[in-house]
Amino acid sequence: MENDIIARSESSLGLVEMIKESFKTIRRNRKLLCPILIVVFISFCQLDFAHKYVISHVSKDLIFMLHKYQDQLHNFIDPYNDLKNVGYTYYEHAYAGFYRHTSKEVALDDVRRIFLVELLIMSISSIVTLVFLVTTVSSSYEAYTAKVLDPKDIFLKLRKTWKRPIVTSFYMFLLTLGIAFFIMICIGVNYMMLADNHLYLLTMFLVAITLSLPVCYFYVVTLWNVSLVVSVLEEGSSGPKAIGRALELMKGKRLQASLVMVLFAVAYGLVALMANVTNELALMVPFTNGLYCLLNLLMLVVYTVFYHQQKTSLDEKDGKSFYLPIAAGEA
Repeated sequence: MENDIIARSESSLGLVEMIKESFKTIRRNRKLLCPILIVVFISFCQLDFAHKYVISHVSKDLIFMLHKYQDQLHNFIDPYNDLKNVGYTYYEHAYAGFYRHTSKEVALDDVRRIFLVELLIMSISSIVTLVFLVTTVSSSYEAYTAKVLDPKDIFLKLRKTWKRPIVTSFYMFLLTLGIAFFIMICIGVNYMMLADNHLYLLTMFLVAITLSLPVCYFYVVTLWNVSLVVSVLEEGSSGPKAIGRALELMKGKRLQASLVMVLFAVAYGLVALMANVTNELALMVPFTNGLYCLLNLLMLVVYTVFYHQQKTSLDEKDGKSFYLPIAAGEA
């Protein structure tokens, strides 16, 4: 059996084998992952319900008011604009101005409420996602390498590593903005150069850009996920260092890692389509959040297994020691 383990560790897992190993790792680590998954599921359901009820109520008030006073919207800046040339009395001018000012204040107040609610829900959701990321990746990596963490170990790991994924996400966000800005500049420059006399070349260029955008998107998202796994598992790795390490680990396996993200994107899309089957919140919210949580769990574990395989391969080339995952029969 030991030879089988060594043979498996030395050979690179394919996409299907990596997903199978991820399911085995989840089953091996189920005592810790199940409570985490339940807490995350309940948290996201509560946030989803709160978002839909609060935002729906405020939005309906805002839309109703804007629809009712749509003829006054253009007077928000100058409430007396349409009264200047009309023979209204002083009191009619004053009342109209006060009425419109009140309408404007109510609209702005609703907008502020929507913004604050969105900001609060986004902040809480980010905290839950961060905890889910650190606990899932840490426990799954240890479970895959023949060790199961207890809640105390997970808490210590969370306290030590929670800053690193945030820093890495910030730099990945900047990198994504930079790529988007670069693509926009390329499109603008080529449009100015080719629009007049080379319409065919411009069309071909735009087609090439359009076809390359999904490839670029999935690669960047994959790099982001692998960088987050690196940030959690490697001491001192965050920001550019974690991104560089992720690029090193993905070398030779970029297509496989990106295909994983494509599969999960398709799965997320199917869940979104199924969510449109019913408008009943009591059914839709638990159903969609449950599937999203399961998919997120599996995706994190898959990239954790991918990280271990690539790290083991690099360590073997460098002559370093490495952990061997336990055999399936020992789970």
